[in-house]
Amino acid sequence: MALGSSQVTITTAANFIPERWGPAVIKAVEESLVLWDKCWDWFEEGKGLGDIIHVPGVSNLTTAAKSANTEVVLSAPTEGVTNLTIGEHQHCAFLIEDMAKVQMSFNLLDHYTKKAGYSVREVMDTAIADRIASLSQIVGAAGVDLGDADIRDAIELLDLAIAPEEWRYLVLYPTQKNALFAIEKYFRADMRGDGASSILKRGQFGAIYGVPVYVTTNLGTSGGSRLNALFQKETWAKALQLGPRVQSDYLIEYLGNLTVVDVTYGSIEARDTFGVWMRS
Repeated sequence: MALGSSQVTITTAANFIPERWGPAVIKAVEESLVLWDKCWDWFEEGKGLGDIIHVPGVSNLTTAAKSANTEVVLSAPTEGVTNLTIGEHQHCAFLIEDMAKVQMSFNLLDHYTKKAGYSVREVMDTAIADRIASLSQIVGAAGVDLGDADIRDAIELLDLAIAPEEWRYLVLYPTQKNALFAIEKYFRADMRGDGASSILKRGQFGAIYGVPVYVTTNLGTSGGSRLNALFQKETWAKALQLGPRVQSDYLIEYLGNLTVVDVTYGSIEARDTFGVWMRS
């Protein structure tokens, strides 16, 4: 028999159906920050005063032939100095009012504090990434994927500059990771001859010609070219004078908790010939 259209549905019973919030949150993705930690650290713990770090150079001395009955030839080079200014003070702040804190079912203070810490670290990492375009040594071209010859040429430039083999890094944008996967000799064990693929190690992209490779989206562009780089850690110097510091205070005039994460730092190009801008 026909019952008509007077059934109880999710529409008519909407006021009786509860809504629920899941225990998880969808956090904004975070870029892999790899550059700042791989730079030459000039800040000395316990010496927090001052705004400029002066680092003098030391030249190689000259050898001379010794002639009989003559004085030795003296070496007395005039040394230069590199100055790193600590002039950046960056912060990330948020305030959660009491009413929101009481009514919400999530610990938003914890989530946002972690995000604020990431925010200031990203600014520091970007400060180094932006310096890549100032390097005088360049391989590759805008809009063209990097190839094996580009990597070998960049390594040769560091070798000619007598950059130490230790603490060299190749940092790439993800599109170049994809391009390098097309070069079979990097990862096929039968071509490598070592019985294993060392380009696919956990935690990093691997190693090419002994140079560890890292992939990050935190590489901008300059003149249409992506800021990939091969560098030795003395290419750029850094000084983190303060932070990341987390401070929180209750503001009665706003009836809420204010949290601020801040850093004071500086960076500079220390050895231009120890780095190569690998354009793509």
